[in-house]
Amino acid sequence: MSLSAQDVINELQHAGLRITTQRRSIIEHILRMPAHFSADELLAELHNGQMEVSRATVYRLLPKLVQLGVVREVIYGEEHRHYEVVGEDQQYHGHLICEQCGRVIDFVCPAVEGAIIGVCREYRFWHHSHTLEITGLCEDCQDQPLNN
Repeated sequence: MSLSAQDVINELQHAGLRITTQRRSIIEHILRMPAHFSADELLAELHNGQMEVSRATVYRLLPKLVQLGVVREVIYGEEHRHYEVVGEDQQYHGHLICEQCGRVIDFVCPAVEGAIIGVCREYRFWHHSHTLEITGLCEDCQDQPLNN
């Protein structure tokens, strides 16, 4: 089951946030975004769709959506953050992050997931979440000179 714009709006209202036309447009668009997006990519998509949304509104709303569990930050790089929508039916996945072009590749590896569960059992540790981000160079960037 995927999240609806109205579900998100209800959560924001419950958290005491006023729902403006801009915020509604941002929410609706976020739920249609590809797997990973930055705030600037979201803003560009909104503007390409002829939506008048301020940069400040986008940058203020995203942390609130992270706090509510609607989206999660998937890259904690120095340059900019990426986000993805957290779906109820979404299975765990890790991220391969290209240090040259910024490409993010999702991967699923049951062996890694099993190892994490095994380590937690061995140390009698109850975990509620984990992230796996591997940085390096994607196939396209491996033959190119590094940008420094």
